[in-house]
Amino acid sequence: MAKTIHLALLAGQCLFAGVVLFLGKQSAAGPANDNQFIIIAAVLCVVAFAVGNLVYKQVIAAAVNKQTLTEKMAGYMSALIVKFALIEGASLFSIVSFLLTGNYFFLGIAAVMVVYFFTLRPNLDKAAEELGLTYEEKLEIEN
Repeated sequence: MAKTIHLALLAGQCLFAGVVLFLGKQSAAGPANDNQFIIIAAVLCVVAFAVGNLVYKQVIAAAVNKQTLTEKMAGYMSALIVKFALIEGASLFSIVSFLLTGNYFFLGIAAVMVVYFFTLRPNLDKAAEELGLTYEEKLEIEN
């Protein structure tokens, strides 16, 4: 389920960037004063990265102490969704900034965020390691 959510969010970012890129080539949007957008986009990306990792670690730490496998996996999913949302939000802001300004720098920022988002792809081994699952719990998830 986490892989499906990740793939859907990743595809949404890529498709939105593609549509915005197409629209950007079709429109005659002149270069606007985008200095504020550059600062906001850069700060937003750094904050999203930092806060996403911080919240992720806190939620995972709480999930490790849960009693049942279901509770642990629910905590893991919550941690992933929060982290995904923060990174996706920064990426989408950069894409919209490109749409408004026509400055390709924003697509570069969005591309970096999308590549980072891609690296966050969840898998069972990573979940088992971070949650400290036993071999039996890991087998239960696989089945």
